[in-house]
Amino acid sequence: MLLIITKKEDATADYVINKIIQRGIKFFRLNSDELYAGYVKLQIDNNFNKFIVTHNNSVVNLGSFQSAWLRRIAKPKLSIHNPKACEFAEQEWDFIMRWLVGALDCPVIDKEIDLIFGRNKIKQLQIASKIGFNIPKTLITNNPEEARKFLNGCHKTAIKALSGYGEKLSNGFEAVYTHIVTPDIKAKFNSIKYSPVILQEYIEKKFELRVTIVGKRVFACMIDSQSSSKTSVDWRRYGEEISHSEYKLDNKTTFDLLKMMKLFNVKFASFDLIITPKDEIVFLEMNPGSQFV
Repeated sequence: MLLIITKKEDATADYVINKIIQRGIKFFRLNSDELYAGYVKLQIDNNFNKFIVTHNNSVVNLGSFQSAWLRRIAKPKLSIHNPKACEFAEQEWDFIMRWLVGALDCPVIDKEIDLIFGRNKIKQLQIASKIGFNIPKTLITNNPEEARKFLNGCHKTAIKALSGYGEKLSNGFEAVYTHIVTPDIKAKFNSIKYSPVILQEYIEKKFELRVTIVGKRVFACMIDSQSSSKTSVDWRRYGEEISHSEYKLDNKTTFDLLKMMKLFNVKFASFDLIITPKDEIVFLEMNPGSQFV
């Protein structure tokens, strides 16, 4: 039986669960932001561990699952009048959820400790370079003067956030996208002293690849991001409908991406790669536990 750990509102989990139901696979969905509405009993003794959760009118022994998919963990929003007490209780529920997942004995795609390590963009670039990938010249800094110097060494420069910040709004979703550094952006560089940014030499694109790997299965998708000026820098922006098609990845790149997965100890991730006008492959980043719906 499969354990799916997610949150109440998760379109990706909903999509996968519909597919699971069609295939007749037994599963249990545990919404991390609703765990507080039931009861937990985590008993740890010398001879046995017993993890019992009451969730959505079901009593479940978390030791009975053969595998688990850690899709998302979300801190609950409690209704406690005292703000400090509410903050404390929310934190405790968040801790127990994360510790509980970390203590599962069954295989998990993927453990939070591996996801956190795998999302380290600094380490990603280091490892990708050592493996043999071309990477963009990169500077991470909050020093405005160093940022200006970096620009002088690049024909064009991209600026992006470290964390991939995003926020759900009443009318959609707001995110921090990649931008080309323009004179207007450069004029505001003094503000980066408050928060580090990633600056990268901008790589001209023929097209982009989104390569999703699950275990040892590799699915490469070609994204025709250069067909529209709106998507040429960051194809996720504006919600433009651009061509996506299956792509045959060469054996060496496949081998190198699988090697990177193994080094980070993750079983599910998506890679963002660029194919340049000279048909060279450039590594941008790895996204463990990535979005795909």
